[in-house]
Amino acid sequence: MAIYGLAGFGVAAFTPSALSLVSDGAAPGRAGYAFAWYTMAHYGAIAVGPFLGGLAAQWWGYREAFVGSGIVVAAALVFGWAMPAPAAPAAIPRQGARFADIKGNVDVWAGWIVSVGGLTTQGVVFTFFPLLAHERGLTPATIGLVFLVLGLANTLARFPAGWLVDRTGRCTPYAVGGVLVASVVTALLPSVPGQMALLALAAVFGAVSGTAGVAAGVALAGAAPPASRGVVMGGYSTPLYLGLALGSFALGPVITRHGYPAGFSVGGAAGAVGALIATLLWARGAYWRRRSTVTSSIGRCS
Repeated sequence: MAIYGLAGFGVAAFTPSALSLVSDGAAPGRAGYAFAWYTMAHYGAIAVGPFLGGLAAQWWGYREAFVGSGIVVAAALVFGWAMPAPAAPAAIPRQGARFADIKGNVDVWAGWIVSVGGLTTQGVVFTFFPLLAHERGLTPATIGLVFLVLGLANTLARFPAGWLVDRTGRCTPYAVGGVLVASVVTALLPSVPGQMALLALAAVFGAVSGTAGVAAGVALAGAAPPASRGVVMGGYSTPLYLGLALGSFALGPVITRHGYPAGFSVGGAAGAVGALIATLLWARGAYWRRRSTVTSSIGRCS
């Protein structure tokens, strides 16, 4: 628990800062493009990690797999630190940015809520699918392959998703639709009959989750003035990991008591409820925007 707690502090420091930097550096009308590349790197690592970790665990053991992971992370940090920094974007003043400045913004709350819903489904799948698969006789390498397919689909879907968001100027249909499809797939996973069908569902889950993630990030980046963007994106990372925590912690007792199908179905239902609440909030925000003009340095998508 101490190790996971320290890791959580590290993620809490990194994620809002990185997301806010991406928002600030995005050219007007290119926010989807910027978020797509950032999240492709993020989820590309998530795709490759479980696959290589599964192979390493099967060949050499779990301790060696975790040590190897730590070495890779350290090497990536050294490499990133040594790279020449690009020209810094124009400074955006953030003095005085507070939660009170955005607490009444329904578009921000919609983005946060849809993110909680989407990550709840991912928390269920990432935490409990390996246990379900192990119980049904899948090897660590096979489980790693499933997550490789899921992660690659998640990664590869993000660039076309960013292009679509920029091209259409629409965020909410992709965010809501992606979470709803992921919720259905989550409920179906425990009853999938064969390995090929399982890989197909994993690919669908990854692709729609990636699309929803890009759309929600762009929607949030344009939902508040630049001075409040750090608060908004910090809040965005909170629902992401809150959703993962809920999917992992809250669904454990359900699965223990009622089995995997019930637990995955509850997780899918939670994701769908989050998407529907976000839809209502975004509709309310659109209603009020028709009565006023709201601008953002990187644009707002609907």
